[in-house]
Amino acid sequence: MPRPLSCSIVGGFAAALLVPATSMAQAAKEYLYVGNSQSGDISVVAIPSHKVVGTIPAAVVGEHPDDIIANRDGTVLFISRLDAGDVVAVDAETERLLWKVDVGGVPNHLTLSPDERYLYVPLFDRGLLVVVDTKSQAVVAKPEVGVGAHGTQLAPDGRSVYVGSIGANQLAVVDVATQSVTRTIHLAEGVRPFQISPDGSRAYVQLSKLHGFVEVDLQSGGVLRTIPMPTLGKPVPEATAKGSLFVVDHGIALSPDHRYLVANASLSGFVAIFGYPSLELLGTVPVGQQPNWVVFSRDSRFAYVSNRADNTVSAIDLAARTEAARIEVGDFPQRMTVAVVKRRPGSDRATHGR
Repeated sequence: MPRPLSCSIVGGFAAALLVPATSMAQAAKEYLYVGNSQSGDISVVAIPSHKVVGTIPAAVVGEHPDDIIANRDGTVLFISRLDAGDVVAVDAETERLLWKVDVGGVPNHLTLSPDERYLYVPLFDRGLLVVVDTKSQAVVAKPEVGVGAHGTQLAPDGRSVYVGSIGANQLAVVDVATQSVTRTIHLAEGVRPFQISPDGSRAYVQLSKLHGFVEVDLQSGGVLRTIPMPTLGKPVPEATAKGSLFVVDHGIALSPDHRYLVANASLSGFVAIFGYPSLELLGTVPVGQQPNWVVFSRDSRFAYVSNRADNTVSAIDLAARTEAARIEVGDFPQRMTVAVVKRRPGSDRATHGR
């Protein structure tokens, strides 16, 4: 005799209760998200396997993405789009568009406020720092920060946002509470990527024509010393508008454990690993063409460097000072972020890479 329908439903429900939660929703894992500026998509790379396991397509992103960052719990990705003149928010689990906000200019490198209420968006062509309220998706402030506003970073105490300007040759300090500029630090050349020290007292700043970086005292605004990059016995290539937008080195970052500072030699095709805080050169690692950005795995084991001229990412084993993998991604990879994300079930399938 067939079982009563009600028994089948109850039995099925009881069985479902016994199924482990991980089979119904994928556990959070660590991923590297790579923004491919020319192809308009985002490559998703599993850590530590270093395999491309997915792509957020240009149909979702597109419009020449410039920067990508994640919120701290890995649920939302924020992307600045050069051609659209806006920022978009993407659900990290479903990889679907949540919202977009027109910022009225060419947006560059993004930063979130400590409470994640505000997204800071520098406009390269306007010299403004647009402040977007992530709850209302409205622009709430536009302080002037200098011509060629480019890079941003939150101070370790969360009270200030530093904004580097290429044209104004300065760092602007924006107070998070008032959304206004409190001071500016002038430098000899255009400010490219920079890194704030863990105690907030120093900045390590790449300048447009310098093969190396400067250490800046953030209290006095003075340059304490210049740290040269090695040349490896070769002349430093000339920075041109066509070849590199007049920048020699682009990409510098401190590892999460604060043991290493990694800097790109963008026109020379290698990265330099410095000990921190000594800034002693520990070694160099050859990578792909025009290394552009640096991020790290959460455990500080690997540094990831985007090689924008050959469409790859180098995974560098910091302790061994070697390239552990060369990962094929999309067209013209530049900015990247690492996040622990619960992606949709079944989404981790290797698509390409080596």
